[in-house]
Amino acid sequence: MLLNGDFMINTINTDSKVPKLDMGAPVHKLDKFAYFGNDLGAVYSKEKTTFTFWSPEALSVKVKLFATGSDSEEGAKVIAELPMTQTDENVWRAEYKGDHKNEYYTYVINFKDKTTETVDIYAKAAGVNGNRGMIVDLESTNPTGWDEDKHIFLKSATDAIVWEIHVKDFSHSASSGVTEANRGKYLAFTESTTLFGEGIVPTCVDYLKNLGVTHVQITPFYDYGSVDESKNDDSYNWGYDPKNYNVPEGSYSTNPFDGNVRITECKQMIKALHDAGIGVIMDVVYNHTYEGEGSFFNLSVPKYYHRFNADGSWSNGSGCGNDTASEHLMYRKFMIDSVLYWAKEYHVDGFRFDLMGLHDAHTMNLIRQTLDYEFGKDNIILYGEGWHMGTACPCGTVMANQGAIRSMPGVGAFNDNIRDAIKGSVFGAYDKGFVQCGASAEKIKSGILAETTSWAGKAAQCVNYASCHDNYALYDKLILSERGGKGYAERFDYLVAMTKLSAAIVLTSQGIPFFLAGEEICRTKFGDENSFRSSAKVNEIDWENTGHYADLILYYQGLIRLRKRLSALRGANEVSDKANFKFIDTAMPCISYVTNFNEDGVNGYIFVALNPCDYDVRINLADTGLSKDTKWIAVANKHSAGTAPLMAISELALVESKSALILIDEKAYKQLFKR
Repeated sequence: MLLNGDFMINTINTDSKVPKLDMGAPVHKLDKFAYFGNDLGAVYSKEKTTFTFWSPEALSVKVKLFATGSDSEEGAKVIAELPMTQTDENVWRAEYKGDHKNEYYTYVINFKDKTTETVDIYAKAAGVNGNRGMIVDLESTNPTGWDEDKHIFLKSATDAIVWEIHVKDFSHSASSGVTEANRGKYLAFTESTTLFGEGIVPTCVDYLKNLGVTHVQITPFYDYGSVDESKNDDSYNWGYDPKNYNVPEGSYSTNPFDGNVRITECKQMIKALHDAGIGVIMDVVYNHTYEGEGSFFNLSVPKYYHRFNADGSWSNGSGCGNDTASEHLMYRKFMIDSVLYWAKEYHVDGFRFDLMGLHDAHTMNLIRQTLDYEFGKDNIILYGEGWHMGTACPCGTVMANQGAIRSMPGVGAFNDNIRDAIKGSVFGAYDKGFVQCGASAEKIKSGILAETTSWAGKAAQCVNYASCHDNYALYDKLILSERGGKGYAERFDYLVAMTKLSAAIVLTSQGIPFFLAGEEICRTKFGDENSFRSSAKVNEIDWENTGHYADLILYYQGLIRLRKRLSALRGANEVSDKANFKFIDTAMPCISYVTNFNEDGVNGYIFVALNPCDYDVRINLADTGLSKDTKWIAVANKHSAGTAPLMAISELALVESKSALILIDEKAYKQLFKR
């Protein structure tokens, strides 16, 4: 209904207990025809399938039914064509009597000046390469035990430790130990594996369990357009080119021709991760579509779902040829419905929004509210790229960038400040940061406080990281800045020390720690800065590195274990709590600070020092402001990290070159760890 110029809808379900959403005022001429029902797409039952489609300017629409997902398959034929009827609710509907699951369909739409044929933007299943939707019985796609599968929810988003992976990268290498048929597939996540399938060195999910991460962020695994699913080859793309948002990518399945298989195997992947105690964060790309003119959105309702410049050209803030229009009511609704669908049907535990700054803040807040209504406040993790982007959005629209984070409770953003401060700007291959030479110390301090003194309202809104799929892998950046790009596949101990220091910064900072898969084994892409369509060989995880960098893995494990045990290393929620931090400036450029904690009724202090210098630094612990009689237990130094005591320290702390030192006051340590 229309209320005071704003649309108020219940887009979640028909339960009257669920609050209605303020969808905002119309901004496009077609918004006045917006439809807010929850039945768009093909709704299946054994008795009938009901198709509901929104296209207010269409003169007529029909559903075209096919026996197969493409014309190249055996038995390909058109089964039927059903005329759709336009209703008083501004949608087109058709009922298809009988049990027709696994039949494929498109919409044929007649406009005043043209006829288009398109896949249903609400399709939940598709044929090979996503060129036809499929009528699907979703219940029949559930793997064994799916009814018992549960979301991984945390008390706070700052309790998460996120490891970013691409489905194909994870197991493409023979070193993964995954059976050959499942390498690069969803099912690789379901196997218990060891290095090359031999011995006892764990890989893949077994490795992740040992590492201790709480979540994997998986680069896009909805259906994307750049890889030919009909070819079982090494074709590769990161997947930031969405085609069917509500359908899993077929190239990761063992049979992309059967629309059911990709759904079942995607669910198997998620269940296997949940069984291992690991949550799944889905990387979603609602900011642009694979094509502009030929996208299923534009074929359905021409020039509605995207933004256009004043001269009629396509807005291109995404750099991908088009920008979607989240401020238009039916695309706003689509984003809300799509995210909710993945969370409910696939048990996804969180979402990472690509180029989130291209969306408006109101839409992101509605997504947050919707998920909160369904799953509880902030249980589903939400964050994205909060970069300030240029796009043809109505003047005055508040965009979902870092500058608006404080107005988006429960939505976080990546911290590019700490990313560049740790190892140098991503825009300069040879630029150096803190771990190389001690530069950017003040930005490191801001990151330690989760940017709550600048753009973040709470620690849970700041994602701290040194590397991700974009730009150079951390080890490659160090090779470039320190060695001019020589020796990517070699081990250099002084660069390993810098990697440890980087990990110590991220894993002892307030906020959500995030790192690229393989960062902890000095993963290299051989200097490939933008490997989005490079070979699978360049992008794959080389699990042999688990042997070459076992010491580094143990260091990450130890830091993760320590972070999990001490909530003070993860982040309090309120800005005022940052007053508990005291930075000690007597040993610059070494960063050191002390903070207090209360853990399980035990009160104590943590001291952290980060030394980027090529020489050792001594810090007078009296500068912490605590009693000079305070004794300390070291739990992390240049060589080891964890909860086990390394040495007792009093008065002077020796922080070795290119390393971190973490101390806990002795009295609290003995109580906390019962030692």
